Order: sequence, then structure tokens, then C-alpha cells
Amino acid sequence: MRKQIFKAIAQRIAERCPDIKFIDLWNEHVVEVATSVPWPLPAVFIEFEQYEVRQLSRWQREADIPVCLHIVTRWQAYTAGATDKRIDTALQYFDLIDRVNAAMQGLSGTGFTAFQLTASATNHNHGELMENIERWQTRAVDATAERPQQSVMLSTMEIIDRV
Repeated sequence: MRKQIFKAIAQRIAERCPDIKFIDLWNEHVVEVATSVPWPLPAVFIEFEQYEVRQLSRWQREADIPVCLHIVTRWQAYTAGATDKRIDTALQYFDLIDRVNAAMQGLSGTGFTAFQLTASATNHNHGELMENIERWQTRAVDATAERPQQSVMLSTMEIIDRV
């Protein structure tokens, strides 16, 4: 289920946001960055948060799956405030977030419903990098362990005996 969702998100962002240069599965990438970034920017990292699973019939499972998109860009040069002529350049990363969010809106696929944006945060704690975290959620049905339905033929007498 997660593999299908990851691939659907990566494909959608790659198709609709060609300025994103790198898409990968999240693994605390910005925490480990020292002086150089080992992947091209801007980048989107897809994180699957913990989720609760509900059992359905025939060994299917259902879950509301939260997915965080870590949109990582380079921090733009310091400005002298909102009236500085460089402010539009400094705030361009917000435009990228809007494009990623527009790409995600309505994304659904086999086994999962359309994603809904549930939270948004900007993280300024990474020196030269800006990390924006967009939290999306989808409802998914996992049928990987599904048992095939078996028909059992009973005679009229067997049915009467079981009642």
C-alpha cells in the first residue's frame, strides 16, 4: 500500500512540478546535512507517519494514512524587511509550496482516496536550507492479505439443518 502511494505521489509531483529536481523517501535528510547538500534542490521527501489500522472482512485492512511532504529549498538571501525590493525573491519558496499543493489536490489511485491537506509548517532550523512540511491524509484499503471468497454449495436439507 505504501509503495503504491509513494509512487503515485512521486509521479504526480514530477509531472506537475518540473522545477522539483529530486524526490525520495524521507529519512531525516535535512538533519544530517553539514556543509553541502548531497541531492539537488529543490527536493521533495515523502514521509509516512504512523497510522492505525482497522480490520475489514476477508483479511483486508483500512487506514487513514498521513503523509508528510518535506519540501526542501535553499534559503534565499537576507532582506531588509517587507519593503525590501528583494522580498519577492526571498519568498519564492512559498510559490513552490503552492505548486506542490496544487499537484497533490485530488490525487487518488487504486486502493486510496483523494488526498486532503491537513497541516502545514515552515521549519527554519537548518541554516542554508528551508524545509516546509505539508501534511496530507488519504484513506486506503490494503488488500495484500485478502483471502479469496469461496462459495459453498449447500442442499436445502443442509440449510434447514443449520437453522
